[in-house]
Amino acid sequence: MKALPDDVFVTGQISSAQLEAIAARGVKSIIVNRPDMEVPAELQYKVMETAAKAAGLKCLYVPMASGLTMELLEASEAAYRDLERPILAVCASGTRSAALWGFAHVEALGIDGVMSAMQAAGYNLEQIRSPLEDYLNSKL
Repeated sequence: MKALPDDVFVTGQISSAQLEAIAARGVKSIIVNRPDMEVPAELQYKVMETAAKAAGLKCLYVPMASGLTMELLEASEAAYRDLERPILAVCASGTRSAALWGFAHVEALGIDGVMSAMQAAGYNLEQIRSPLEDYLNSKL
């Protein structure tokens, strides 16, 4: 799990069997950013959600399948606003989750703050700088 500001962690794919250990580490909520079409049945959202609930975790499905949409960015913002922390966001490698975290936090942290935090977590996402700027400008 790689740490980002605001009591958020991102990671690559996890299994439902790992959720109890994740809850034991203090995580309260899970955001699944990996679409069901990319994973086998045992890793699909409904299986993860059931296991998360059994482990005492909230679980939310905000899949990023084919790029950024306003609906996806708004759903990410709502997830980070509404879910109890600490939050763990998961996808195949953590990259999509880190990027969506960036869009959800760009108003609070600014472009450079988001880029710096992602870099510190091991994600070089310079390619989203311009979309982050556009998104931030659309909110002003």
